Amino acid sequence: MLVFGGVWALAQDCAPAVDAIWTAASDACIKETVGYICNGGAPPQVEPVGPVSHALNPIGALVDVSVVTSLRTSPIAVENSNGGLIWLRPAAPIRYTGLMVGDVNLVNNTFVDYPAWQSVVVQTSEQLPSCGIAPRSAYVVQTPFGQPTNIAINGVSVGLNGTLMVQTSGTQTIFAALSGQTSLYSGGQEQVMRPGQQSAVSYNAPDFATPISSPSFPALLDETMVQNFPVALLDRPITLPQPGYVTTDGAVNLRVAPNTDAGVIIQVPAGQVLSVLGRDETSQWYHVRLDSGETGWMFAQLLIQNVGNIQAVYSATPLPPQRYGTLGRAGKVIAPAGVNLRQAPDIAFALITTVPNDAIVTLLARSPYSPWVKVDFNSIVGWVALVALETNAVIEALPIDYNVPPLPEPTRVPGSFGNAFPDPNLPSN
Repeated sequence: MLVFGGVWALAQDCAPAVDAIWTAASDACIKETVGYICNGGAPPQVEPVGPVSHALNPIGALVDVSVVTSLRTSPIAVENSNGGLIWLRPAAPIRYTGLMVGDVNLVNNTFVDYPAWQSVVVQTSEQLPSCGIAPRSAYVVQTPFGQPTNIAINGVSVGLNGTLMVQTSGTQTIFAALSGQTSLYSGGQEQVMRPGQQSAVSYNAPDFATPISSPSFPALLDETMVQNFPVALLDRPITLPQPGYVTTDGAVNLRVAPNTDAGVIIQVPAGQVLSVLGRDETSQWYHVRLDSGETGWMFAQLLIQNVGNIQAVYSATPLPPQRYGTLGRAGKVIAPAGVNLRQAPDIAFALITTVPNDAIVTLLARSPYSPWVKVDFNSIVGWVALVALETNAVIEALPIDYNVPPLPEPTRVPGSFGNAFPDPNLPSN
């Protein structure tokens, strides 16, 4: 291991420590705790000082959002196997999750009689992490799918239906759109951003509560902002966009793989703007995401391109991000009478055994044609209906098992395939 002034220099040396930090935080805070703040890392600095601040010291601690006025998390310190990680989940009517990663200062700046944390002032450290695979300090805001919200960040009115990263640099706040739709309003002007774009607003630092400019025209995303960000810590893990976006020049097929023989998912009409997630090795195909969240491949020549340097290159469609640690592999049976474990993913297939209620199973794969998952229960492998399991795993991130037998054809009703029903009033031959 190379050490320069106590800083770990090789990414592979600190990778296990970083994964351990993310895993411990996931185990503590990846769950629905709406209306609460959850501490997933080192003890934060909290206002008011006293019982409230002490209550948030342990990892996994929960405190009502309404009793906290400010939070300060610490840098990711792999040499100490800890760092600042806080989840902030206000309740309706401003449902969102705020995730503080690294050295971040967050202050509730909401007027009296308004919901707590509807307006915040955030400042992030510009110091680079000691580990090469740790992310920059950042504050990320994400709304539940299909539930837009309006909040204020550093005096900028933000309309959000997706995922937004916020960092401060010098005298600017930089807003980076990661998924969905984002609008910024300041200084009497509005800017709308697509995933893969960013916009900046200026301030008289260190006062980040009062903007002195309108949002800049959206630029291509600076990939160093989001590099190594642990997207699996988000309530809805996403694949990070590449810089820029593409627009369909006409009706374009969205395919399951980067070739013209691949199956068509849907045909996307002209004028649709899509996020770019990656490209194939020939740069002839782009892996894209629609605003609906659906992903697939499109032929690059059929797209109007406004993209930057696309560093994500692959020939096969990658799986979405999965949770860290056992959260990405474990499921709990929630059927009072137990759940049937079958040989293939449908009730038409043979029963192997019944898995009892509250049993923990290991998730192995998902079905190509039904909402079932392949599991391991005490070394017995079979298929169960997903509805009978409680899990924090990202089901879409499980591999698809294409080796399962096809669904059995339903038994056809006599007379429905060319044979007439016999008339009981006529004599038989």
